[in-house]
Amino acid sequence: MSVQNRRKSRAGSALEHHLAAIFSARKLRFERGARTENNNRPDFLFPGAKEYNSSAFSENRLVMLGAKSTCKDRWRQVLAEANRIKTKHLLTLEPGISENQTSEMRTKSLQLVLPKKLHETYKSTQQRALLDLQEFVALVEKIQR
Repeated sequence: MSVQNRRKSRAGSALEHHLAAIFSARKLRFERGARTENNNRPDFLFPGAKEYNSSAFSENRLVMLGAKSTCKDRWRQVLAEANRIKTKHLLTLEPGISENQTSEMRTKSLQLVLPKKLHETYKSTQQRALLDLQEFVALVEKIQR
């Protein structure tokens, strides 16, 4: 079991490194593992902790992204990681999450971000509510302009 957990941890870290490389290449301002309330640490905070902790910085210009290679029930962890941000984003590589779970995610203001190829593993009603990574990056670029 510990070997399996180490592999999962490495896969998660690799996913975060790849995302960081993409965000850096697109010249997005972000911080990995920045501290928020209650010592929480979202995987990615756009533009960063300094802005997040400044009451003068508009909440509408803050974005957070959790990254989980598989999400199962762990997606709920993301909900508490940045109280100032209403809509949280979660990038996952998990194919075909159930309609009940994606519906609950939307109710809790959690926006799923998946590679475009994985969208086809979701029902058409679910696909309308999904973002792909390119759309997420475009959203952050627009907010940071």
